[in-house]
Amino acid sequence: MGDILKVEFINDELINIFINRKMLSDINYDEDLVGVIDKLVYRIDEIYKVGLCGFYKINCYINEKLGIFLDIIKIDDNEFSNTTDFRILLNNNSKFLLEVDLTNIVDNIPIRVYDGNFYISVDNIESIDKYIDNCRVVYGNEADTIIKNSKLLNKKEVTL
Repeated sequence: MGDILKVEFINDELINIFINRKMLSDINYDEDLVGVIDKLVYRIDEIYKVGLCGFYKINCYINEKLGIFLDIIKIDDNEFSNTTDFRILLNNNSKFLLEVDLTNIVDNIPIRVYDGNFYISVDNIESIDKYIDNCRVVYGNEADTIIKNSKLLNKKEVTL
């Protein structure tokens, strides 16, 4: 997770991109954020040869401590044979969780337990650097499901 940029091809219809906050230091957020995301995706496609062609829905999840997560979903390619177009959706209220190993958790951070896994909220962490390389980031619908269906505990209440 400490990578500056991570591109993951899930299948022909879905690409996940993570852009670490360190790569975003030169981004001017005073500009239209949709325009910034649009430029970023085109730049990533150009540099990393992602091969975008068609119409895509881009779900954009932004977290100041982590960076930007993009779920790029191909909607149509029939009418877009040589062009690329995006519909960018900003998910500003998305919650971010880290799926963690309990041995790395400070005692005063609340822990969520769901389906045998342990999660902490990014909002409850002062310094993300301690955790980011040893965990999986969960956001969007998956994070919402975990928050809705998990049990919230303190580390002292968890038995290994």
